[in-house]
Amino acid sequence: MEERDQLLRVRELANEILRLKVQDRTTYDELELRNNVELLARSVVDLTTLHLNEDVDPPTSLRATVSKLKMACNNMGNYKKTEII
Repeated sequence: MEERDQLLRVRELANEILRLKVQDRTTYDELELRNNVELLARSVVDLTTLHLNEDVDPPTSLRATVSKLKMACNNMGNYKKTEII
């Protein structure tokens, strides 16, 4: 996968996380949210390091970033909508 394709995938996954986050009547476990915040923060660090040209192996780091975002997206997508009374 080309670097541009991976960056487009990062954007797509980030938009999916935003879409899942704003769904009505969805509740999340605090521990899972904390884990997702960590994955997202690590992704930002990776992307920043890549952008600053400080990474030793950019293609591998970019693939790892996509994987972290996929995990966060999957975690958020696994929650069922619950009724708010």
